Amino acid sequence: MTDDEESIPWAAIVGPCYTVTSMARTLGWSEAEVMAAGDDLRLLMLRISDDVYLFPAFQFHDGHVAPGLTKVLRILQTETRSQWTWALWLNVELPGQFPPRNIQRLIDGRLEEAIRDAERDAWFWQS
Repeated sequence: MTDDEESIPWAAIVGPCYTVTSMARTLGWSEAEVMAAGDDLRLLMLRISDDVYLFPAFQFHDGHVAPGLTKVLRILQTETRSQWTWALWLNVELPGQFPPRNIQRLIDGRLEEAIRDAERDAWFWQS
């Protein structure tokens, strides 16, 4: 994380996380499959110190990855490689918005709205 990232209350934004081992156990995958899913954006994977990887629980609903997550992550990565920024975009509370979090749009099946906003916000990041 950068100095700016360290000043953000990440634990409150990201919430509970899985480790590689617990994610593998939960999904019934090998640890290598979990890491590959993080690398190719099928899962949101966050790196913390000492090359420890975490997988935010907010990306799951009813035991499944939120529909459309990969599409949104691929859009967000076009303008920033920071998975921490992606986590912030997905799970920070948006005052006055319904739903109050972008991840909820995916869970609710509102993928087109999430894609539209991800494209708009990614465009702003490049400005």
